Amino acid sequence: MLENASTISTARQRDAGTKTRIVLHGGTANSLAFALSDDLSRKMLVSAVAGGKTVQDMSDEQGVPLSSCYRRASELVDQGLLLVERIVITADGNRYRVYRSTFKTLEIALDFRGLSASAELNEAVELRDVPS
Repeated sequence: MLENASTISTARQRDAGTKTRIVLHGGTANSLAFALSDDLSRKMLVSAVAGGKTVQDMSDEQGVPLSSCYRRASELVDQGLLLVERIVITADGNRYRVYRSTFKTLEIALDFRGLSASAELNEAVELRDVPS
């Protein structure tokens, strides 16, 4: 699910409550930092933490062209930062995807070892296939 999963160290741990945190290094931490540096990516990720959103929802919320949101959603899915929560098929046969942010909270650190990130998985995503 996460980009460069074979080349990074991912530690999964439960803290005192029921939250699951993972630690990301290498390419995934870099992808995460890069995505968060982009205003539209950051807004799309934040908007899909509490509940699933369609690209149309995110486009309307951000006042950004639909094509830009579709392109960015695809990039965020490829990076493992956004996932398809479900696919809805309407009565007339049209399909659309509902997206959800992979992480609820993120902390990024830069030290002598390089860039790393600690993330709390979104509860709605936690049971999915996240590398441990």
